[in-house]
Amino acid sequence: MRKRPLCIVCSILIAVQVFLFVAGIREMVPATESFKEFEGKQVGVSGQIYRKEKSSNGQILYLKDARILHRNHRIKNIKITVYDKTMMKTALGNKISAVGTVRFFDVPRNFGNYDQKFYYEKQGISLSVFSTKVKMLSEETWAVREGLLKFREKCHQIVCGILGKEKGGMISGILLGEKSEMSPKWKEMYQVNGIGHILAISGLHLSFIGNFLYKGLRKMGFSYKISGGAVSVFLILYTVMTGAGVSTLRALMMFLIKIGADITGRVYDLPTSLSVAAAVIICRSPQYFFDAGFLLSFGAVLGIILLKPILEKLFPCEKKWAEGICFSVAIQLFLFPVTLYFFFEVPTYALLLNIFVIPLMPFLLGMALFGVAICFIFQSLGVWILKGSGFFLTLYNRLCELAMEFPHPRIVLGKPKWWQVVVCYLLLLLFILYMQRKEEKVEKRYRKAVIFFSIFLFTVPNNLARGELEITMLDVGQGDGNFLCGPEKVTYLIDGGSSDVKQVGKYRIEPFLKAKGVETVDYVFVSHGDLDHLSGIDEMLARQKTGITIKNLVLPAKKVWDKTLTKLANKAIRFGTKVFVLQKGQQLTEGDMKIQCIFPSDTYEGEVGNASSMVLSLQYGEFDALFTGDVEGEGEKELEEEISGRYDVLKVAHHGSKHSTKEEILDKLRAKIGLISSGRKNSYGHPHKELLDRLEKANISAYGTKENGSVTLKTDGREMEIECYLFSLQKK
Repeated sequence: MRKRPLCIVCSILIAVQVFLFVAGIREMVPATESFKEFEGKQVGVSGQIYRKEKSSNGQILYLKDARILHRNHRIKNIKITVYDKTMMKTALGNKISAVGTVRFFDVPRNFGNYDQKFYYEKQGISLSVFSTKVKMLSEETWAVREGLLKFREKCHQIVCGILGKEKGGMISGILLGEKSEMSPKWKEMYQVNGIGHILAISGLHLSFIGNFLYKGLRKMGFSYKISGGAVSVFLILYTVMTGAGVSTLRALMMFLIKIGADITGRVYDLPTSLSVAAAVIICRSPQYFFDAGFLLSFGAVLGIILLKPILEKLFPCEKKWAEGICFSVAIQLFLFPVTLYFFFEVPTYALLLNIFVIPLMPFLLGMALFGVAICFIFQSLGVWILKGSGFFLTLYNRLCELAMEFPHPRIVLGKPKWWQVVVCYLLLLLFILYMQRKEEKVEKRYRKAVIFFSIFLFTVPNNLARGELEITMLDVGQGDGNFLCGPEKVTYLIDGGSSDVKQVGKYRIEPFLKAKGVETVDYVFVSHGDLDHLSGIDEMLARQKTGITIKNLVLPAKKVWDKTLTKLANKAIRFGTKVFVLQKGQQLTEGDMKIQCIFPSDTYEGEVGNASSMVLSLQYGEFDALFTGDVEGEGEKELEEEISGRYDVLKVAHHGSKHSTKEEILDKLRAKIGLISSGRKNSYGHPHKELLDRLEKANISAYGTKENGSVTLKTDGREMEIECYLFSLQKK
């Protein structure tokens, strides 16, 4: 390091920038509180378009130097996004004005959920406006950037036209960074198997393209300056065209430094170029230090620098394939803590897949690039070359499918705490420093490596404590979903659906479960056939290969089944999940905990639907909780007769509607805590004021997802503690 002063300076600069950001001294976007009053209001905005994207129902225009005007309030010089359904013809550099409704970006409302606010804030974007009207102010255009955008669209059309929407969308994403038509199924399949990195324009892409062109020009007799200059211009334009992601910027800067070293006759130093690239990105936006893409991209190169030589020393072999294995293992091992922190699971066969995938990547990328270029000159030849790239993509798809057929294709370990990640890297650093010392016998090195990795495994997260009951009322929007982990680590899900959150299973329930380290849910209860209680479960049944495994589906008495429950039961059987009925008087037992169905019975003659919701009574030690689904009307009256004894926790029925959970039943329950699941902006007015008044009158403390996000309750059977997710997020 003493011979790398620039590397040291850049490392210090990164540390200072991150400290200033964490300490709150440097803010990337104006504090949201300064214009919180604009949320949901109709405003006028204006600004200059610096980026455009397609959306499912229009286009997204990114504006810089934007101004917002609402009555006598105005904000200027911020970045915003404008959602434009009118699809007005625009170009990069145009100045526009728009009228629309302000929306702030969402924070995660459950542990493990996606942080939309962070994603946009790291780019310096403050808010979004859903426009009703867009008007052109100035047709000034950034000719080069707009030309590159149009060229990308043309290339995308060529690729999709020849290979079809599915394959073409994937190749277009790999080559052009155009992800609008990338298959969600295959994108997820690649990510789950640990080869999702090939779908993003990254160092792998830029290194191949840059080195191929640079070496080609050198072999043709061009000087370092001409070869380096030409390739540098090409790569800069390619980076701009493909969206200039953090991984691409890292690779571009490192390649430019390498070219500079060649031209000036200096020795290229990989650690120095990596630190310079990191410093440039962090100085521009310190938040990237906490970004998955940044950490994975830079971490992969650090793994090659620090761990690859150690592995080659431990397992000396001069074969090319052995070097490839060391290369892949070094990256996988170094990225293990970061991968867990952001994705909560480890792909079991990622190492093997990458050994096949990475060496073939130049062929796929080269044929795709060459094929598109030839299509502009001689289309019939370009078609065959592009189809060759499609062949390699098909091979990747088959490898992913094959990996999913093997036992345990992924291991869900959960999200580690930040200190566990730090401990992991401290252990890695100590291991690296030790292995760089004087030579030892091979046997001793092996033994110490095994000891190190055994200690390393102790940092694996454990987010579910044995010996206590944990209940989490998930924020699923306008719906219901309750996760339970019993004292013996048996897991339960009581309902799981939403009427206002699309794909609630994939985007809210599954990430939470994975972050908790749950790979399999032992019992999933469905109280009744309304979609806002089962839509997520319906998704999860079909997604068990890439999502969460469901062992048992528990349904109410068959007498109250409707078409939806019948369909759900058939689907569960088709996907290998056992189905059984739990009716009044029957129970599940786990150690000292029991979950008993107290309604409905198989003789119930009342209305089917909300009124016939399955009601579950949970008992653990001195702790009791009641889960009521949407029970109301006739069902609530019948339930009232069944209740005996006091409950500590009541999951309030029907999202806190006006006519549910009457005074009579509250008087019998004498609960301390009321849990209410309702959507943040639901149109029903849930929870209703009259219901909240009834709870207050009964001395029941109400906790709702609308205000708190998910609500978690932990108990040892005697004492009870409650944590509201949004509140804990603010404390962090």
